Amino acid sequence: MPEPSLPGAADRLTPNDPSGLQRRLTALLQSSPAPTICAARQGIDGGDVIVAGAPLLEHVRTRIAALQRSGMRRGDILASGESGIGRVVDALASILGEFTYWPCSDQRRVADGALVSDSRAPLIWRPNPLVGVSLSPGLPHEPPAALPMRLSIALDDLMRPCGPQVRVLCDADTTSVAPFAVNAQTIARLGSTMRRRLAIRRQSIRYCAAPAESAAGVLLDLLPGIAARQVIVIPNELHPSSTTIVRAIARYRPDSLTLTRAQSEALIGTPIDDDARTVLQQVSLLIADTGPIPTDLRAHLATLVSRVNVAYILPEAGDVVLM
Repeated sequence: MPEPSLPGAADRLTPNDPSGLQRRLTALLQSSPAPTICAARQGIDGGDVIVAGAPLLEHVRTRIAALQRSGMRRGDILASGESGIGRVVDALASILGEFTYWPCSDQRRVADGALVSDSRAPLIWRPNPLVGVSLSPGLPHEPPAALPMRLSIALDDLMRPCGPQVRVLCDADTTSVAPFAVNAQTIARLGSTMRRRLAIRRQSIRYCAAPAESAAGVLLDLLPGIAARQVIVIPNELHPSSTTIVRAIARYRPDSLTLTRAQSEALIGTPIDDDARTVLQQVSLLIADTGPIPTDLRAHLATLVSRVNVAYILPEAGDVVLM
């Protein structure tokens, strides 16, 4: 029985796309003329960047082409520290380009430990900071979009159990040395099952405050949100403060919100004005983390929001359990 995956497309599967994830994701983005991603402004002088599904797909295809011209092969790893729209473009480019996306802001970790000597092994690519995600193709003397490094033996061992369809490497937490691998089949299944079990309403607004290093960003926000045709609002910083989160809640008035445990605890201790508190009372909150969420924290948050869900991210299985 095939894995359930993103809805809205035929059931044809191919050897190169056994989960159907690439085809379904492409179809969803192509048919989304409405706003899909909003990168929240920074500071009072900043402006929001809003991108619909079809233009986002073009950004993604441009990014894939630039990475391939740099020499990236299928299965290679993109260790990206991008935030905002860049975070989304890199994640989707890795899925559609058959790379592995690693949201890794600390580039020193990329070369930790002994390296694999086999030239056929995947390479880790660090994005070139001089080349943005909207690079136009075919420029003369175009600089490489990313620069290669050898894969570490430890990282290769972590990826091996997931098979050839690894698409995402997620850190168990912001201090974790070892990320865990997630394959395309798991991502495809989560796109539909998380949307259904979280009762995500079509064309609703979701504020994704979890940092880029968190597994929540890709597994629990991006794919389910695109499947539900949500407007996904993401901060233009990797670690938004609790004050930033409160201000964003008042400004964007989201229907749902994703926080880590640390962000949830910080939110409780942050002054909240009446406008933001009124919005919070109608918000469905998802707390996503790798460790247990204390009962008293859940009880306290239940007095602030309309609904509290908890997602336990399991590094040992590369999967998510929703409570």
